[in-house]
Amino acid sequence: MKTLVKVPFKATAVAARGVATGLVALALASSGCTQAPASGSESGSLTATTSAAPLELNVSAAASLKKVLTDTAPAFETSSGAKVVLNFGASGQLVKQIEGGAPVDVFVSASPSAVTTLAGEGLVSAEESETVAGNTLVVLVPQGNPASVHAPQDLLKVAKLTTGDPAVAPHGQKAVEWLSVIGLWEKIAPKLVYAANAAQTDDYVARGEVDAGVGFASDAKGRTDIEVAYTVPDGTINPITYVAAPAAASKQQELAKAYLAYLMSPEMQQAFVDAGFKQSPALAK
Repeated sequence: MKTLVKVPFKATAVAARGVATGLVALALASSGCTQAPASGSESGSLTATTSAAPLELNVSAAASLKKVLTDTAPAFETSSGAKVVLNFGASGQLVKQIEGGAPVDVFVSASPSAVTTLAGEGLVSAEESETVAGNTLVVLVPQGNPASVHAPQDLLKVAKLTTGDPAVAPHGQKAVEWLSVIGLWEKIAPKLVYAANAAQTDDYVARGEVDAGVGFASDAKGRTDIEVAYTVPDGTINPITYVAAPAAASKQQELAKAYLAYLMSPEMQQAFVDAGFKQSPALAK
């Protein structure tokens, strides 16, 4: 296999889709694959001309992104001919995996500081990173809101709450930031049951094991077992942003850049919004 050619890259909303296709084509060409026209398609699809297994792109991403990245992976696979292998967890846990040598091509973190940490260790490229989406901090409750939580002060009367472990989970870090800003942290901290990641926070709330949880707005999107009881106003805490970066040790550098371009494309940005996220701050007007 030839060494992949490094191409200067920075995606924009207008050019993202074309850039993604071009970068994938280059990546596949460098790997012994060519672009073949597809029936009924002007642009064609990218297919391998050898009997070798298709390229794989290993993506480690924050647990809160599980549904949207899983749902949209097939579109990238169709256009690239590559297989997207997804691994989800708390951003802090993923950092430890990458530091331990886990095979990762792209890291998508719910905490920009996690990317900064890995960049400082030479494990991801900060220069090639993209801020791909945003989110909103909310108070989640079981469907029907049995504890009647409608405002921050209502959290003082409930018996048990949950959020992510601040040591590894960005939504837990944001919960601590918010509760500290509004002066409730010391009173609420003893009631908290920490979850390993966003998915576990949602499960604790959905099963009624806690009265409420602090998580992200996207967590409740499309669910019938949990709902949003309160939304933290913009400006109360620092913005919640998701940053994607290619891993320095990846052997699929051009394919990784193509995936970042795909995350910044208009179609993918709309998918983020539809899933309850905010579009990339870099693209917001």
